[in-house]
Formats: sequence, C-alpha cells, structure tokens
Amino acid sequence: MNLLFQSKSGLSEQDTVLVIMLVVGVVAYFIPSIIALLRMKKNLIAIIALNFFLGWSLIGWVVSLVWSLSSDSKPQKIIVNQQIPKTKEDSIDKLTKLKKLLDEGAITKEEFDQQKASILKG
Repeated sequence: MNLLFQSKSGLSEQDTVLVIMLVVGVVAYFIPSIIALLRMKKNLIAIIALNFFLGWSLIGWVVSLVWSLSSDSKPQKIIVNQQIPKTKEDSIDKLTKLKKLLDEGAITKEEFDQQKASILKG
C-alpha cells in the first residue's frame, strides 16, 4: 500500500488521501450542476447558482438535483378549429347578388334557379 502513495513531491500518505477526499467531495457537491450541464437544461445558470450557494444545505442540494433531473417543458401546440357559422344574412346577400346578375343579364334563369337552390340547401 505504501508503494501506491509514495511520491517524489514530498506529500505524505495523509495529504494524498486528504486531496483525493477533497476532489471527490467537490465533485459530489456539484453533481446537480454536472447533470444539468450534461442534459443542457434551459435553466442551467439558475441550477448552478442554487447548487453553488445553497448546496451546502441538504435541502438546497436536493432541490438543485431534482431540478436538474426534471424534464424541460416543451411548448405545446394549440390548434384552434374555429368554424364560422353560416347565417341567413350571408344567404340573403348571395341571393341578392344573384338576382342582380339575373337582372343585368349576366346569367340565365336556369343558372339563377340552380344557384338559388344550392344556396337555400346550405
């Protein structure tokens, strides 16, 4: 075991273990931020700020973890199927225009009767 921790820099075994524990602790502390970064969260900056400033409290760390694991809401398409009901005024306007065309001689009596029947059927 001593061979593993021997180094030429002069660090003792305890110092090396302390550095490793510190690195592991920092990585564990920023797990929510790392997850949010990997998932490309829409609120990445807010999650990192919450994790950085309130991560020391267990509640702040858990909230930032849950936030980083939650899915971003996708915009929903809203389709409005609006049908304009035909009114009698529309039919009356069409019949009036049709009668005017008949009076001007632009259409024949048979064409007038056909169009009139189709307008009245709806």
